[in-house]
Amino acid sequence: MARVDFAHPWDAWIRALKSTARPGLSGALARLWLDDPAVPALLAGADVWLPIPLAADRLAARGYNQAWALMQALARLRVTPPALPQGLQRAPGAPVLHHLDRRERLTRAPGLFHVAPAARSQVRGRRVLVIDDVMTTGATLRAAAYALLDAGATAVDALVVARTPPPVE
Repeated sequence: MARVDFAHPWDAWIRALKSTARPGLSGALARLWLDDPAVPALLAGADVWLPIPLAADRLAARGYNQAWALMQALARLRVTPPALPQGLQRAPGAPVLHHLDRRERLTRAPGLFHVAPAARSQVRGRRVLVIDDVMTTGATLRAAAYALLDAGATAVDALVVARTPPPVE
């Protein structure tokens, strides 16, 4: 579920959250979710939630994971399911997808993630909510869902702030 299109003015806010080390913007962006009546139900239906992890070099450069910052901001605003901040991990050598076109993203995404061994028991038999800032092609969220389902999750839902609008044909 996406709250807004990745377009003006939200694209600038999300880019600032990601590229100018302004995690404080996560609070304003998290409030957008609460304006949608479906979001509280989505949160209430989840047994656990977790962020999409960043590649190690991107995390080191940025100093924080924007998806985790969004989760923390939302948790300050309302009751949320238990969090597994390290539950999903990028596979060793997994490619960074943000610079790839749609076809390449979809081709390279399978196997992008795995569930951390310590988190497998917390995922097995549970409904999991995956959080990210932007959904472009859905390849990253799909790869996360496959990894979680493979680890025994009964269902996986996704919540993002923004979605890239489909191309105009």
